[in-house]
Amino acid sequence: MSSAKGRQTDLLKQFHLSRNPFVDRTAEKSELDEVSLYIHSDLQGFKPSDTTYIFFGRRGSGKTTIRMQMQRAYQAYNDTARATGKTRGHFVIDLSRPGHLTGCLRQFQERVGASDDNWDALFSESWSSADMVDCMLSYAATHLVDEVTDVQSVEGMDMLERIRADPRASKQFLLLAHLYAKTDANSLDFLRAKLLPPRYSTLQLGVAAGVGTVLVGGTAVVSRHPELAGVLEGPLDAVHSEIEANAPFITDHPRLTLALASTAALGGTYLYRRHTRARGIERAAALIAPVRVVKPQPAEGVAGVLGALFSIHDSAETIRQLCIGVSAHQKLDLLSSLVRLLGFESLAVFGDCFDEVVLLDPVMYPGALKVFAREVCKNDMLNFGRMHYFFPDSRLSLDLNTDKTLKEARFDRHFVRDLQWSRHQLEELAERRFMAAQVEQLRLGSGGSGVSPRRGDEGQWEDKQLYSFADLFNSIKVEDFSSYISKLTTPRELMLFMTELLARIEAHPDTQLSAQDMEIAVSRALEQAV
Repeated sequence: MSSAKGRQTDLLKQFHLSRNPFVDRTAEKSELDEVSLYIHSDLQGFKPSDTTYIFFGRRGSGKTTIRMQMQRAYQAYNDTARATGKTRGHFVIDLSRPGHLTGCLRQFQERVGASDDNWDALFSESWSSADMVDCMLSYAATHLVDEVTDVQSVEGMDMLERIRADPRASKQFLLLAHLYAKTDANSLDFLRAKLLPPRYSTLQLGVAAGVGTVLVGGTAVVSRHPELAGVLEGPLDAVHSEIEANAPFITDHPRLTLALASTAALGGTYLYRRHTRARGIERAAALIAPVRVVKPQPAEGVAGVLGALFSIHDSAETIRQLCIGVSAHQKLDLLSSLVRLLGFESLAVFGDCFDEVVLLDPVMYPGALKVFAREVCKNDMLNFGRMHYFFPDSRLSLDLNTDKTLKEARFDRHFVRDLQWSRHQLEELAERRFMAAQVEQLRLGSGGSGVSPRRGDEGQWEDKQLYSFADLFNSIKVEDFSSYISKLTTPRELMLFMTELLARIEAHPDTQLSAQDMEIAVSRALEQAV
């Protein structure tokens, strides 16, 4: 063909391609088979395990590709587990889900009173590993509430029955739902109706923080609750004094005396209710206060739930230790116990794309990502197991090589990899991409003769129709092509380089590619990959 478009089409068809195989620069958007992805030897055949994995690497170094491979392995395991009916597999918390961490950090920013201008400083002072685990609790609680309130879901109803059968789990789940779940009022109403003790009606729940027994007189209140003597004896003494001073004859009329005593009793009961309700709301507020990454339900509503589930003498600290946890590891332990009760084998966490979270942008907030990484990389969390974190820079750049951090992180106990690519690995990756694109095109029946090969014949047509990566440059004289690849350091740079290279070949199919063209392709790849 004489047109540029025609020459481009001919070039791609020559290699059984309908599109440039190097334009998919992110793992999420790649349409190629896994054979196109380079897998390190110690990650070959990855299967879910108790190991904690931590990866460090620049943008485009392959972190997301590895993460997606791991998640696919978890999904395959879970599908098999569900099919056999033995377990539900592993409960996976995906902190790389778009918007989740951004929402958590925005709420945290509001709670600590930070603005965008002073965010770096206040985040460094306030953020802790417990807040990080709260982000996990929010994800888990939201997902589980959605599951167990779906009356059409067989799995969800089974999990709800498991919770109802365990009083402690009922308390834990109700508190998680009210403190951490991003859900609606109808879902919470549904959970309260199913999980609260049967004796608590809607009316009783409204006053659960106020009074537990109808009192027959103010003196009975004082006798049963000595700590309220100062609150109730004043009104009772005042009524008694007024009667003796101004109307002593009333004591001669038992019915009048009984009526006044009843009035005093009602006043005492009212004061008791008001006092205990205030104490209940105060306890609920104390339970809510440490939650800074999500907006809990109002204290009044939480107080009603607490009043129905716990004695008024149980402090917020006691309730937190029993059902939520205080330290990062304790919170993870309690959550893990809950998901195992629901039929899962364990709890697994994935965290990636941290630099894409607005408030962790290393350009706008150079200190925030370092603080975030430091709090994640503490052995209290990492030693829990099944943690999979992917950080967008080296340990040195994130200030994780200090003696204090190394002592807290204990990287030697976990699988830690700094993603670096050699020239040979990048060349192999480019060839895998090139070959996988041809295989995919032939399977779709759009390449070569247009006949889709049968799966059983793959070995036959692979030898005859697939071109090697070297064939792409057979008609091009390039002095040491590998020397230009060696100037690249990440797969994304390689993708950009190869895209630029093919564009130049397509634009000038009848001329030789010069060393200068190669230099320009390298320069543009390095510029765009930043």
